[in-house]
Amino acid sequence: MSRIRHTSSTVQALYQVFVVPALLQSSASRTLPKQLPASSLTRSQPRLARPFSSTTSCLAKTRVAEERTQKWNEEISARIIQLVDPETNKLSEPVTKFDILNSLDQKTHRLVQLSPDQPGNRSFVPACKIVSKKETYEAEKRAKEAAKEKKRVQKVVSGEGLKTLELNWAIDQNDLGHRINRIKEFLGEGRRVEVVLAAKKRGRKASKEECELVLERIQDAVKEVEGARQRDAMSGKLGGFVTMTFQGRPVKVGSTVTNGEEGGENEVDEKKRRKKWDKSDKGAVEKMEAGATVSEAK
Repeated sequence: MSRIRHTSSTVQALYQVFVVPALLQSSASRTLPKQLPASSLTRSQPRLARPFSSTTSCLAKTRVAEERTQKWNEEISARIIQLVDPETNKLSEPVTKFDILNSLDQKTHRLVQLSPDQPGNRSFVPACKIVSKKETYEAEKRAKEAAKEKKRVQKVVSGEGLKTLELNWAIDQNDLGHRINRIKEFLGEGRRVEVVLAAKKRGRKASKEECELVLERIQDAVKEVEGARQRDAMSGKLGGFVTMTFQGRPVKVGSTVTNGEEGGENEVDEKKRRKKWDKSDKGAVEKMEAGATVSEAK
């Protein structure tokens, strides 16, 4: 009997040492979740919300705040108003502001107070007018275009309106055509155009017929522009250094028509510029003419 007990105790001891730990390890491996891959762990992590920034974008367009002195719609503080008849410009009988606003389509029209408020005057009844938003927009657009055109015209008739074009007597016909188009364009804008003709220091010398043809094409181009004319007589020698000044078509500044006679460069500046041209090119022209004379003599 004692031997049987000893055997059973031995079996239990072996069972506790070897079997029980193995069973515990296998059950633990079944209950514990498998290790997730790094990519799934990354996806499961909550994303951090982007912090709110109140900084205005550099590329965002900023609109200038509208400045106006008149009140619109609910901004009108008076309860009783008088409407201006758009046809007769006469004031109507006093009416309530709320009745007008209730009958007004504020998507297309607005109620505008014309007369300024009179603080302290309780009996004050302002004059108001119903204005079309579309007509107001078109009027503002026309005013902006008129101001832009006036600025352009003032620039044309001022000193900035003078254009100087330099041409070579032996210029290629295609290049001459481009220069002629530029002359006509400037004259059509009402600008004053100065054409400077000279021979190249190192280049082919144009014949007398070629020089006359260049002058003829320039003068014909001026005649094609209505209102344009030659302002000053040609100065210089054919084939040498020549300057010609032309006046563009008359332009309108406001209600006044001007041709830039008074708006261009003053005579002192023009004489200085011409004197500078004479000093810089007169010597070169004389040298070329002298060289041509020597070559012809040979």
